[in-house]
Amino acid sequence: MTYFCSQLRRKAQVLAHSFLNGIDSLEVEGAPGCGSDLEVTLLRPVGNYVLRVDQVAITGGAPVHVVSVELPADPASKVVVIHLDGTGDFSTYTLRLSASAGSLDPPDGFDPQMCEITFSFKAGCSSPADCYVPSCCDEQVPASPAINYLAKDYDAFRQNMIDRMSVVMPNWNETHAADLGIGVIETLAYVADRLSYAQDAVSTEAYLDTARSRISLRRLARLVDYHVSEGCNARTWVCVQTGQDGVVLPAATKFYVRTVGVAPVLSPTNPSQTAMLEQLLHMNEPVYESLIELDLYQEQNSMEFYTWGDSGCCLPAGATSATLAENLTTLAVGRVLIFEEKLGPKTGKPEDADAAKRCAVRLTSVRTVDDEGAPLSDPLTGTAITEVSWSAQDALPFSLCISSVLDVEHGGRPVLGVSHALGNVVPADQGVWIEGEDLGMVPNSPETAVTSGCTCGGESDVATKQSRFQPQLVNGPLTFQVPFDNSVAAQTFLSATTNESAALPQIHVVDDAGNVWLPQSDLLSGTDADRVFVIEVERDGSAHLRFGDGEYGMAVDPGVSFTANYRVGNGKTGLVGADALVHVVTELPLLSLRNPLAAAAAVDAETEEHIRQYAPFGFESQLRCVTEQDYADAAMQDARVMAARGTMRWTGSWYAGFVSIEAASSGFGNLAADTLVRLEPLRMMMTGLAVEKAIVVGLRITLAICVNADRFQSDVYAAVMKLFTTGSQCDGTLGLLDPSHFTFGKTVYASPFIAAAQKVDGVSSVRLVKFERMDSPSNTGRLQGYLTMGRLEIARCDNNPNQRNYGIFTLQMEGGR
Repeated sequence: MTYFCSQLRRKAQVLAHSFLNGIDSLEVEGAPGCGSDLEVTLLRPVGNYVLRVDQVAITGGAPVHVVSVELPADPASKVVVIHLDGTGDFSTYTLRLSASAGSLDPPDGFDPQMCEITFSFKAGCSSPADCYVPSCCDEQVPASPAINYLAKDYDAFRQNMIDRMSVVMPNWNETHAADLGIGVIETLAYVADRLSYAQDAVSTEAYLDTARSRISLRRLARLVDYHVSEGCNARTWVCVQTGQDGVVLPAATKFYVRTVGVAPVLSPTNPSQTAMLEQLLHMNEPVYESLIELDLYQEQNSMEFYTWGDSGCCLPAGATSATLAENLTTLAVGRVLIFEEKLGPKTGKPEDADAAKRCAVRLTSVRTVDDEGAPLSDPLTGTAITEVSWSAQDALPFSLCISSVLDVEHGGRPVLGVSHALGNVVPADQGVWIEGEDLGMVPNSPETAVTSGCTCGGESDVATKQSRFQPQLVNGPLTFQVPFDNSVAAQTFLSATTNESAALPQIHVVDDAGNVWLPQSDLLSGTDADRVFVIEVERDGSAHLRFGDGEYGMAVDPGVSFTANYRVGNGKTGLVGADALVHVVTELPLLSLRNPLAAAAAVDAETEEHIRQYAPFGFESQLRCVTEQDYADAAMQDARVMAARGTMRWTGSWYAGFVSIEAASSGFGNLAADTLVRLEPLRMMMTGLAVEKAIVVGLRITLAICVNADRFQSDVYAAVMKLFTTGSQCDGTLGLLDPSHFTFGKTVYASPFIAAAQKVDGVSSVRLVKFERMDSPSNTGRLQGYLTMGRLEIARCDNNPNQRNYGIFTLQMEGGR
């Protein structure tokens, strides 16, 4: 049995013996903490004694093995060197000498109590304290006091301490708040309550279901590759009327919402005029700023449509071109126009104009001269004109009345200029810049923890602590803006399907050395040389800045001061209605301004509950195609693809995924090649990939229409054919033969066609004459009332005489007048 004794006398007794030997001391040779040679000093000289490798055993910590034993050349020496195959860890090791491997007996001539010694490989490591650790026999541990360890708040901690005081000081029974003892207890209870709250907060914020901080939810969501949306600001088009040509409206010009008693255009040198508008900033009223610089011209204040001498004219829904009166030489490709109805078509009064008949278009073509270079004009009247066109993405969503005839109550006369075009249109979005806000100074770094002093491999075992500097912006909410593209369609600018994930925070930070720090979505891609930071928005809308740690993003240095320049205004609270923006502060010769279209595209920041519901599934994004449905779903991600179907086929050597696609528009173009390139990174290894056009099956449909005796055949014919069209009808609904009604493998039934024709006024009865596939004519479809399609086949009946293979629809008219 091994004892611990406070007085060691065995060594002296062994030295007093005539021949017994033993271990006196042990030193680890080599770099501090990394040595692999042991110098063992014996009590007596080695003499002729031979110590073998199998007689040396080392136990404890990470395994190390004896390679060789080096005996001294001088028999009078007491030092034996033991060579190991490596160094050990921070554990305590024991070296023992034995008669042979596995033997419990000491070597011949060695004392049993002096043949082993404990040591540490890390004893040479630097340490702020003495390496000697005194030991003693355990003393009697007193019983723990009776304390309620369930105490978690101020009142419970206070009562716990008062109860304890009544045990250790029975004569102390003071309860007044002014008593020194009560004061100390309440102070300690307050500190304990704060510490308890911190402990609870750590465990609470560590989980998605319990976290109360939106910043915690954002960080947890990022772990599963889910990016939390901070929303984006509202935007609109602003029309400016100028009093002279060549005026340049600068970018970042502020537009204010309507305020009673304030003129449209105010001078910045007159504080009495602008004071009321400046109050809007403090009342959280939305303020908009122009996104680009724009040249203004008087002729674009209002432009009339030219009707070529005709009356009762309108621009139909889907129109992409128009003719404007006068030779408008200031119009250019890329300029935006807003069409609006300014008079009621039946009354001729401005108050009766339909405010819904307003839309923006971006010009793709402007023609003011003919092929000979002469100003464009009407050859009959010599009236100067301008022809403009715009892209299909900006096609008119409604029919726009140009000229009309008033109703009888209002004179019944023709009226021109029912609608007009507005130029000098500038994009604007919500948000106002705040310059030079002081973020404070980076505090000193916290004290570094005590290191073990061992740096094997050159790496310290204690991480360097960085200064905790996460300043909060005073104003909010911080603006997140989707980058403006001056080439996209005008109606896309106000699209409700804004990709808010592309919104960028409108902020940059400058340190006292003049270095600019920029925001990033995260710091994972940053290096120690990148001056970047992350914006984290709390549930109350306050924005916090988090800088790098020196590895992912540059770390901030203690003593450095920062200032922030940022915009405020975000989310749906910034939405304003049409004609709400009417004020501007400028010295420019402007007459007025307004936003004919309501602001749109704003998105609120993602809520905490939405994060909890969607973040757990953020990592489930499909980044590969394995099944047939995978290929179809991936192909459908392109808006040009109306329908897609995947098929796995054995090609003779391997499987290949064949993707059949149907184009959304009539032109197929490079859609197949583009789809192949897009799907190539998603295909499974050892699997081929091919993209092909869908198999289109043209249908031949003939209906026999019996017309009532009191109706004209031609009228009924026109009404029925109006239903059986591709594209939109006049009321905006899709025709019965539109390609969107047919898809892969969909069975085509005759009953919907018969029912639709039967509902037309003047139709007495409907009979199905032909209902067949053009590639396989038969009477089967008419008899059974439906036609089945193959898995990769799509039925079509476009009734286009230029593409008869895409289906033919005819009517046989009977009866009527």
